Order: sequence, then C-alpha cells, then structure tokens
Amino acid sequence: MNVNVCFIYFIRGNFTVLMMIKIIIPFIFCLSLYAHDIKDDFISWKYYSRITTIQSINNNYGFGTYLRIKRNTKYSFKDLRLFAHQVFKDGSFYKLRYKNSSKFINLNRFYNFSVLSFDKNDKIGLNIRSQGSQGIGLFLIEYEYGHYNTEISFSYDMMDHLNDTKKTSYLKFGNFWDNNIFLIESKLELEAIYQISDIVDEDLSRIELLIEVYYPIMKNINFILGFEIEDYIFQSKSGYSYFLSIGYKKSLKWNF
Repeated sequence: MNVNVCFIYFIRGNFTVLMMIKIIIPFIFCLSLYAHDIKDDFISWKYYSRITTIQSINNNYGFGTYLRIKRNTKYSFKDLRLFAHQVFKDGSFYKLRYKNSSKFINLNRFYNFSVLSFDKNDKIGLNIRSQGSQGIGLFLIEYEYGHYNTEISFSYDMMDHLNDTKKTSYLKFGNFWDNNIFLIESKLELEAIYQISDIVDEDLSRIELLIEVYYPIMKNINFILGFEIEDYIFQSKSGYSYFLSIGYKKSLKWNF
C-alpha cells in the first residue's frame, strides 16, 4: 500500500471523527471564553503540535499528529488535546480530550476538575467511546523542577455510539508526574479505571499509561520519544505503540 492510498484511507475512513472534532473544539472554547477568575494575576496560552512516526504492537508502522491548546491562570487550567495516529495494518488511534481544572483558593494544593474525552482505538477493537469524569486532585509534591499530582474521580462512558443509552460507570485513579531537569523534560500519566457497574457483559476495567521524554533541539522545537498503552485488566486485549515526534510549541498572545 503506497503512502497516497494510506493517506486517503486515513482521511476518509475516519470522516465522522474529524467532523465531530470540528464541532466540539469551537464549542468547548466558546463555553469557557470568559471563565477566568478576575483575581488571577496572569493568563497564559500555549500551543503545541507534532509530526509523529509510530511503531505498534505488531511491529507495524504508521504516522500521526498531535495538537494541543493550553490556558493557565493562577487558579485555573484548561487543556484541549488531540492524538491522531494511523498505523498501516493496525488501523487508527484517536484521542480527543478536554480538561477543565480549578484550584481551591484557600487550599490551593487541591483542585476540582472535569474531563470530557472521545476515543477510537482499532488496536483493541474500540470503535468510538465517549467518556466524562468529575473528580478532585491533589498536588502531593511540588519542587523546583516539576510536580507530582494524584486524582480520583467518578467516570462513565458510552461505547461505540454517541447516542447509545447504555452507560458504564467507573472509579478512576490518576497519577501524573512532570519533571524538567538538565534540558531533559519528562511526563508520566498513569490512570487506573475500575468498573463499578455491571450494565455490560464484560469487565472494562483498564489501565492507560502515557510516557514522554523531551529533548530540545532548537528554540520552540523538541525531539520527543513516547510510549502509550491501553490494557484491559480482566481481559486478554491490550494495545500499545511507541512513537517518535518532532514537536513545536509557542506562547499565544491572547488575553481572554
């Protein structure tokens, strides 16, 4: 299969997901456009993008991209990101996620958050999954070069179709570590998702892990090595991939 054919498949085969993304992204940011606390002393916007090569579980290769917009103030954090991977024989992997967090003003090591995500992962036979979460987080460790925080939330998802009325409920536990020392930046995201409902026939408890290591090669441009896996604890299905990216980031001079 040549590159042109693969690219056509990448676009046409996932048309529904792409149309969904075009609708959701403007809607989310319109909702939160003026949502910052007037007591905040700064507003910071950042933009990230990548070009990626991928090796999957079956040693198949592909390509992908990554887009992210992040908005920070003193007490709030809004983050929208998209992973889009296409592996030639294993199919596609999409993850669109929006996260909105707010620190408690007096107990500012604690924060509440909500997450809305849409996933498609052919490596584990997942068509479309929509998921929502509400929870609380805590910055356990904050130091000069990074921080470590943990989260617990109640979560639910709907499998395969966005208009499906069947919902599966979970408790979700997250651990996140950001570290930046001696030019090397690293990120770890580990989420354990434990099913607490029995609406579906199979147990969908799972672990999702993302590891990334960054090395700067010039101003605003990074070399990124990463690994992601989604593993179902009580089933025999698991899908993972390694990826190598050239990433670009810059600050945006937006004040809303």
